[in-house]
Amino acid sequence: MSSLEAASQFRKYVMGLFTLGLSSVLVFLIMGHSTRVAAEGSKPSNVFPSNASKGMPISESDLEKINYHGYMPQGLWRLGDGVLFPAYALVVDKSKKKIHVIDNSSGSPTVIESFDSDLGKSAGDKTLSGDGRTPEGIYFLQKSLEGPGLDPYKYGVHAYTTDYPNIFDLRKGKTGYGIWLHAIDEKQTLERGSQGCVVVRNETIKRLAQNITLRETPLMIFDKVQWIPADSSKKEMEPVLEAVNDWRKAWESKDMDSYMKFYPADFKFGKLNRERFRRYKQGLAERYSNIKVTLSMPVIYAHKDTLVVRFYQDYSSPDHTDFGEKTLYMVKSPTGYEILNETWQESTNPNAKSYLASGTNLCCKF
Repeated sequence: MSSLEAASQFRKYVMGLFTLGLSSVLVFLIMGHSTRVAAEGSKPSNVFPSNASKGMPISESDLEKINYHGYMPQGLWRLGDGVLFPAYALVVDKSKKKIHVIDNSSGSPTVIESFDSDLGKSAGDKTLSGDGRTPEGIYFLQKSLEGPGLDPYKYGVHAYTTDYPNIFDLRKGKTGYGIWLHAIDEKQTLERGSQGCVVVRNETIKRLAQNITLRETPLMIFDKVQWIPADSSKKEMEPVLEAVNDWRKAWESKDMDSYMKFYPADFKFGKLNRERFRRYKQGLAERYSNIKVTLSMPVIYAHKDTLVVRFYQDYSSPDHTDFGEKTLYMVKSPTGYEILNETWQESTNPNAKSYLASGTNLCCKF
């Protein structure tokens, strides 16, 4: 055998070994992959990624794979349970052009549905009338509009007005009006851009309508939603609960100096500025020999340094009693939490009094 033939046979021998080895490796990889697929296929689809159960940040793609299970938008510190306050919240993520429906009826905030949406033609937070931007903050849906008076081309089958500009917007000098949540029909694109409204499909707004209680369901609009483990909100809201309890105790004990520390210089209560409000509260404190104030556990919505805190307030004194819903518009300052404004309305909830009388859901027991 010539040296050339020997070399040729040697190369064939080596290539044969290589092919056999490569085949074995491929079989091993394929079998291993099949085993993993079979094992993973037996698991529920909402299994957490390995770092999700540890409360560590996870990627947006992982969150979408588990449908945000076990996570909630940062800012929904406490939702209602459906008895005192609605169990639902609508959360808009401008970066994703999505609107999420959050349900707390089970006691744990859960994303039950997510829909595509359209936003203002211009990017950024709304500051001026006509700037074509969608505002960012905590809003509440005020009026429901539908029927012949609603232009179906512009607003679809249903629209909801919002309370933009709210107390926080006005404090920052923002202007504008007519910011709605409304629909368009299926023939139109969700890419046309609005004048600042949040826009969804007709079928979507019909679905959202099932979760909306006027003036109580929040529409929270974020530039980008930050998702946090659902149980971590308890720690975040503790300082707010402590502040509300300190405010209640100062009011109840008629300690006007401590009470007024919660109200900044630009506080207004109707037509009363801070000084006139103090004199008004001082007069009531002097008139009544004792005051008792009991609060329900509040719902707390937060956006950056602003908060809306709502609860049922049971007030009693020798000469006056009332029971109703109190809303505090608060801001986080370097020294704590301050109240920019507050509202109260008599309760129209027939179940609230008995629910709280049972000792359930009372606030601020430290």
